[in-house]
Amino acid sequence: MSTQYYAPYRGCDVEVHVSLSRSHGLAGKYRRFRVSWTVTMPGFPTRELANLPEQFDFLTEHEAFKYGENRAHTFIDSMLSTPSQRRRLGDRRARAEGLAKD
Repeated sequence: MSTQYYAPYRGCDVEVHVSLSRSHGLAGKYRRFRVSWTVTMPGFPTRELANLPEQFDFLTEHEAFKYGENRAHTFIDSMLSTPSQRRRLGDRRARAEGLAKD
């Protein structure tokens, strides 16, 4: 499995995991790639906001990483666009910043 860590996006850390998957077809075996992504608060990697595997297989590792990054960004944007989620995320940020100062 390969993992890429991305720069914080709107205050959240994004991590994308890609693993090799084998598919069988009429012409034989094919290499495909599976992706999952994780969103965490900075400084608290064990406190995940989301950890989601995608249901699609990708032809290249690059496509899988790009898709995972985009889906994580979309998740963060949707969390921040919902007032109740935005408040909850803001509370988590405030607690995280308070704990980091201690």
